[in-house]
Amino acid sequence: MKATPRLATAREHPHLISQGVRRNRRSHMVISNEPVPPSSSLKSLVFVGPGLIDDAGGLTSLATRTIVSRMSGLAKTSKASFCVVWSPASCTWFERDGGHREGFDPPVGDVADPWTGRHHNAHVEWCWTIRLPSNAEWSHLCVRRLDSDLVEIAPGEPMVLADFNEPAVAGLPDPAAGMLSPDGSLHPPRTYRGQRVSGVRDEWKLLGPVQPAEDGTILRNPWPDDVRDACERIAGIPLPRRLTDAAWRAIDPEHPDVTYVGVRKAA
Repeated sequence: MKATPRLATAREHPHLISQGVRRNRRSHMVISNEPVPPSSSLKSLVFVGPGLIDDAGGLTSLATRTIVSRMSGLAKTSKASFCVVWSPASCTWFERDGGHREGFDPPVGDVADPWTGRHHNAHVEWCWTIRLPSNAEWSHLCVRRLDSDLVEIAPGEPMVLADFNEPAVAGLPDPAAGMLSPDGSLHPPRTYRGQRVSGVRDEWKLLGPVQPAEDGTILRNPWPDDVRDACERIAGIPLPRRLTDAAWRAIDPEHPDVTYVGVRKAA
């Protein structure tokens, strides 16, 4: 008897990348010759039908055509941008008019559901962070030097590494297993998904490093006055001199020969 190919709920490829404002979102895809239980479709795109998976568990040409056809229609109706990643060096980009083109340098994306997220490190943007006063519109500023004469200053907040406030799924382990206190509350680990944990929000959201929250202000050929204006515009309040000075020092460091990496506190 032939071995029944394993359902593709844990496939690395293909997966879907959806374009986001700041960072992309990654969703896993389920491809099967036979109906799959609803519980295994966990926030995924499900493709079911005979002849989609071969005897070795790989995708057939019919599966590829089916996925491309559906994603073209979805891009056209939703006016969103997607990319199906077939392998580390092969993908298909879908444009908002339903057109598509082949690519060879697939994008990466953050994982939304906590089950898949356990197996993927979180990606962060290197930046300097500045904690704002409690009456500001945002908790932090993020400052990034993009080029010799190009700077970005953006609102910032701790990224969500995982949200464990999800209903249990039959057949899948609790994604928060090993992090629960005797009373059932979340006891955060020191690190998760390759990043340092900074706290817990709303009982079940595991927070990580501060990251730019949305589109920021791009400054070309920045000067100190421009930096101060940008910081105060994002904060929504006048800021102490020490904070805007810290933002300027992140752009014009005292030791330009030192390379700083990761997410670092400027103030």
